[in-house]
Amino acid sequence: MTKASQIPNPKNFYRLPFEKGTFELTEQTLNLNSDFRKPNYFYSIKVRNIHFRNEILTLGVKLEDEQEKLIYLKVTQHELLVSCNVDTDSGYLSRYAYFGLLSLLDFGRKKCFKKYYWPDFFDPKTGKSKFLKIYNDRMGLDIYIKPKYPHFYKPGDKLIKWHRGNENSKRKPATPLLTDELPSSEPAIGYFIADVKLSSIHSNHYPFLVPFLGIPTKDKQRIKSYVSILLSENDLQSIDITPTQQQLNAICFRMRKLAPVESRNWQTEFSPNSDEKENGSLLMELWHEAKPIIQSQKYIHYYNTHGLVYLPRRPSRNWVRSCAIRTESPKLVILLIDKGEYYLLELRFRVNKKLHIPEKTDIAFFICGTTDPKKLYLLDRFTDYQLTSYFAMYKYRLAVLKCHYRDELKDFVEKLATDFELIKNQ
Repeated sequence: MTKASQIPNPKNFYRLPFEKGTFELTEQTLNLNSDFRKPNYFYSIKVRNIHFRNEILTLGVKLEDEQEKLIYLKVTQHELLVSCNVDTDSGYLSRYAYFGLLSLLDFGRKKCFKKYYWPDFFDPKTGKSKFLKIYNDRMGLDIYIKPKYPHFYKPGDKLIKWHRGNENSKRKPATPLLTDELPSSEPAIGYFIADVKLSSIHSNHYPFLVPFLGIPTKDKQRIKSYVSILLSENDLQSIDITPTQQQLNAICFRMRKLAPVESRNWQTEFSPNSDEKENGSLLMELWHEAKPIIQSQKYIHYYNTHGLVYLPRRPSRNWVRSCAIRTESPKLVILLIDKGEYYLLELRFRVNKKLHIPEKTDIAFFICGTTDPKKLYLLDRFTDYQLTSYFAMYKYRLAVLKCHYRDELKDFVEKLATDFELIKNQ
């Protein structure tokens, strides 16, 4: 078996371009760069992982009854660099490199190499990384960031594509209405914050307000059973409601029209298109219109819809939890902390001069603290939501190696400093 101690000469790497905006190598690209083709008969190709050091994945490739040869792969932002311990150079792709890569392609005739993209995370002298844990066993080769480190930004990672919309940048604090004198008849009307995880595969949607009917306890302090969700104005015709509730119901049905977004595969992060962003911006304005009215109502609950297709059903108590929408407006704060070899960006929010750590929640347009996650604070602007949803993907902590703190990321942070409070902690 061939030893894996050889170090490829950087000049001998052949460059294969990825599909634009991805780390995917396709069979078409591979064939455009080689005259080799797999025979029509059974052709034995065996590939094994040897190690991943100094950004280079070393594979052993055995073709038919030939001796195993080594190929070396290095993933860059736009290209896959390929070398081999025989034949391959900057102008020629060896037979072993071609067939080794061909065997890695999936049923879609492509292969994503993103998991091997770790620029500058290795010590050039030792070939090892202090930041990564690398497992190589019969199940394959896995690479993880060590638990003591947060998620790291890498050059080319997606940043926020801001959507400003017609948001109110100088919003005045709303004065809550006095508690509504609720009708004494039963069932009583209450309101759900209808929500679902935005990477749901079931008829996805932004959070919106929806009225419901429920049976209150004798002291009228809580709902003991839920009767039905009110989906249209027609459902309200025979129900005794106050003028305030009538005003709030009208906002609810306007919200419902703006809330739907395209469903995603659960493995795909939520990335709204321009129309969905505009609808989200308009929906947030409706939330601010509704906020002082909501606080005049007695029965406000969080409700996980699990998708719009399930909303017409009778409410499930298991999908309901208590919450309270607070009067205060949260102000987002970014901490920039020098950690020696890297910078750490952490998201916080300020309420009444006190900094809070965000709770890891998926409720869009709202933020809550770890000390009391039932207290929901409505964000001021759609840009606030975009920032919180971005940081939420990384548990509100994003690290960046100092050598990567430049270009797009540096511009991104400097832009944040103009829109949000930035605290530098040396």
